[in-house]
Amino acid sequence: MTLKKSDQLVLVCVIVAILGPVLATRATLAPETQLAQLVKRLTEPLDLNTATLEELIDLPGIGPVLAQRIIEYREAHGGFQTIEELLQIRGIGPKRLEQLRQRVTVKRP
Repeated sequence: MTLKKSDQLVLVCVIVAILGPVLATRATLAPETQLAQLVKRLTEPLDLNTATLEELIDLPGIGPVLAQRIIEYREAHGGFQTIEELLQIRGIGPKRLEQLRQRVTVKRP
């Protein structure tokens, strides 16, 4: 069955009318929307000493293997003192370090 364009428009309006208030209420109740989380993740540098595996994987050029190596290095050395320590991790060279430099930070307790 194929709907005419006018019927498709009516269907979309009905769906928006039904789901709109539900989604708006859910967004109001959520402490931080997914969009806000995404913006935060893309704009704020990630602390190498507290980042999770999933957060590290989101970094450019870092997949699951490198993310795990970063965590293992962090645990073995009591955390990162500088961003340049990433060069000690197999698979991270000067080029990749430059890609990451603006996306990561090292915060000390």
